[in-house]
Amino acid sequence: MRSSGEYQPCLRLTSSGEIVNHKGRFDSVVRTRVRLATNEDLDLLVRHRREMFAAIDEYASQELDDADRVYRRWAQTRIRSGRLAGFIVEVGPRPVASGCVWIMEVQPRPAQKGTTVGYLLSMFTEPDGRGKGHATRIVHAAIKWARGRGISRMTLHASPFGESVYRRLGFDRTTEMLRSLGPKRGRHNKSRD
Repeated sequence: MRSSGEYQPCLRLTSSGEIVNHKGRFDSVVRTRVRLATNEDLDLLVRHRREMFAAIDEYASQELDDADRVYRRWAQTRIRSGRLAGFIVEVGPRPVASGCVWIMEVQPRPAQKGTTVGYLLSMFTEPDGRGKGHATRIVHAAIKWARGRGISRMTLHASPFGESVYRRLGFDRTTEMLRSLGPKRGRHNKSRD
């Protein structure tokens, strides 16, 4: 193994995490893992959520800044109480993706156990980490975490980018509707009075 200060020409990382040298040989394997986020990870979770929203729609910087401040407080409180779990995918020491599950209160209904559901939110993968199964890893970890807490349903709002991932993992499209009660802006608030 070379020392960290020695030049290593033409190394590349494969989709499964192996490092390939310039001769096409495997040098070592970079470990990919999913871990639970802590409050120390809030900067990453907030940044990933911001980048997710920026990728989905056009928002002014001030709108994103305002949302970041509110989300940070909201997430911090729920992580501490155990009502929100963040999941971070790391390739080696580098975080490349994250997502969260919020234990959300819902109304009682027939054929539904309990009054809570897992709500999957803030899913984001760094551009150079896409297409490598990181979102799938997060969803599997989130489902396992929720089941371990007696949660029998998981819901989410899929962006056009993520819908195929969720469908492949067994999520069904629902008929939920939305109407904004505030000022109109962007494509998400196209209801008419």
